[in-house]
Amino acid sequence: MESSLIPGSYRPIILICIGLWGWGLNLFLLCRHRIDPSYLLQIHHPSSSSTNDKRVYQPIFTIAGILSIVVLFNLWFYLHFVQPEESSWLPLLAYLSAIALLFWPGKNFLFKERARFIRLCKRITSVNLFASVYFADIIFADLLTSFSNVLGDMFLTGCIVLSGKSNLDFMALETDTQNTYYRDVLVPLAISLPYCIRFRQCISEYIESGGETRRHLFNALKYATAFPVIILSALQKKVSSYLTETGSIPSTWWIDESNLFRLWMMAVFINSMYSFWWDISMDWNLLQVTYEAPAKHTIDHHHHHHHPQATPMVRFRRHLHFPSTAIYFLAMMADFVLRITWGLKFSSHIYIKKIEGSVFLVELLEVVRRWIWVIFRMESEWVKRSTLPTATTDSSSTSSPSPVMLNSIPLHQSDSDFRMDLLDRPKHSLLTPIHEEEDDSLSH
Repeated sequence: MESSLIPGSYRPIILICIGLWGWGLNLFLLCRHRIDPSYLLQIHHPSSSSTNDKRVYQPIFTIAGILSIVVLFNLWFYLHFVQPEESSWLPLLAYLSAIALLFWPGKNFLFKERARFIRLCKRITSVNLFASVYFADIIFADLLTSFSNVLGDMFLTGCIVLSGKSNLDFMALETDTQNTYYRDVLVPLAISLPYCIRFRQCISEYIESGGETRRHLFNALKYATAFPVIILSALQKKVSSYLTETGSIPSTWWIDESNLFRLWMMAVFINSMYSFWWDISMDWNLLQVTYEAPAKHTIDHHHHHHHPQATPMVRFRRHLHFPSTAIYFLAMMADFVLRITWGLKFSSHIYIKKIEGSVFLVELLEVVRRWIWVIFRMESEWVKRSTLPTATTDSSSTSSPSPVMLNSIPLHQSDSDFRMDLLDRPKHSLLTPIHEEEDDSLSH
């Protein structure tokens, strides 16, 4: 078994710490570039003068710092005083510290932010198809999809710690042919959970639009393409167990190993390319396929009829918030490469390789890709919201963006330039703050 600097049981909590730092950095960079994430996440009214809400990154950095110190101290103690072959409850204490930090009953320690996060978790885990889906819910659920394998790792960590096994058993549990229930059922279910959440959200958004916005159905289809990859990956692990035990696949199987691998690769390709195109075309709104009618119509010499010829063209978004166009192209290139890498990684049978260090690296790269995605997803929503007709015509609305928030983006361009019909909300709606009712969940 290959050793690793980071024990497998600590990998999920460390990636969560890194993800928190990255989320705080996202919010900080957006604020520095005159994008108000508190407005987009519906935390406050744009006319609000609350400095604390607008510096929404500060509580994130505080929580990330405290959790990182606790986890690193726990890890240091584990590496120095626990042998790899010994069982220990120290990893469990690291996860319990994160839970205690979230549910700390004291109201003096970021109570509002923690209560807001708990309410967000309740909303995204709801199975009510008729529930409202807020932009903050979409962002958080998309973040969870990048941590899908982390959820699988957390399940394995629980199996290791609660059963009194050592860290050396972490990878062994994943490949042990005697633990098929863990490998073939529960781990794929844990990996699938974030995609199920986003799928439900897309269906709820479609219902909320009255069946008029088909974009949400295509978005749901995008998340549905992840399920064949996960299922086929689990089947490949089943095939591996058969080959290990008997040297062959049962004759009752409907497909052989090589064709199963080809089918899995095709599913990975479809999911990765669909997701990449959706990132740059829909989420970031950078590329559009438009049809331009010619200045002069053409003549059919056989029938002497006039037929207009529409030419399809791929156009890059003209109005960009960030000053350098090169940043957008670099982001698209990074997203493409990391989408391919992640498409292979969220297949749980990759664990058969037993290369623990590379597993952590690929999961970390996906977290980095999600940081990039968040920046340009929020930038795209900011630009679209800044050009809403109601943002300038409805001066009596307390929720319409202020001139300072709109930056210097011109408001005279047509709706088609920003594909207003593809907004996550109807044209007439603005991002009003989410009602923050009294929540006693931290007090119980």
